[in-house]
Amino acid sequence: MNLVIRNRNEKIVSVMSIIIAVLSAYSAILGFVDDGLYGGIIATGAFRPAFMGGTVAQDIITIASSIIVIVLSAIYVKKKDGRILISTIGLLSYYFYAYGTYVLLAFYTSVYFVYMIIFSLSIFGMILGVSGFAKKDINGLALPKWIRISGAFLLSVIICVFAPMWAIAMIPYIQSNTVPDYYAIYILDLCIVLPFYVITVYMLVKNHKLSYVFLGIALLKLVTLLISVALGELYVPVVHGADADIVMTAIYSVIVVISLFLFVFYCLKLKQLN
Repeated sequence: MNLVIRNRNEKIVSVMSIIIAVLSAYSAILGFVDDGLYGGIIATGAFRPAFMGGTVAQDIITIASSIIVIVLSAIYVKKKDGRILISTIGLLSYYFYAYGTYVLLAFYTSVYFVYMIIFSLSIFGMILGVSGFAKKDINGLALPKWIRISGAFLLSVIICVFAPMWAIAMIPYIQSNTVPDYYAIYILDLCIVLPFYVITVYMLVKNHKLSYVFLGIALLKLVTLLISVALGELYVPVVHGADADIVMTAIYSVIVVISLFLFVFYCLKLKQLN
């Protein structure tokens, strides 16, 4: 049964999502077929080979996500199911983070302008997508309490772990007036992602109906991003012959499984009361 959540911006969001999917798939595939794409910035010293594991993993997830976005957009044209649009917006949050990292790090490959377009479209796609939902339909949503509480708890754990961890990691660089390699991740997480999680947790606890949409986006963001990170950790031995960080890979994998479990039940249990 379709979940009807009308969205006045559904057409533009769908078009933007397909454009993002095509552009990101192109740039990711180019990373596999053109050795010079990443080789050029490695040669200049602007990009360290140590980061290639994460880049390759991100390209793999990007290609998979692009296929899913195109399929979801096609299904949404026929079904008009709100869960499909929420899932699409959730995947846009992945593109926002992945290509936001490239843009902020000045990842000057030959397709850097494509990265900028994807980053920009994903930002406005999310804004238009979330703001376009009809208030009446949002207020009529129902979600089991156990999913709301479990989602709030998971996001709270992420906040409590990563906020202090990133802040502590930044202190030596602040003291030495130097720039860390992963500064884009610190910016995106501490300024946007984790505050979004804080707001989502608060709204879930208060049972604000818009938080039901936020939760779906947040869970899918965790799934896609952490799969990429976990794959990157496993790819380290392939690139450098070094041992993978099994502990961190296991932690990321557990979070992915829990997030995916909650997201599946979220999609199954999200209903309209009227």
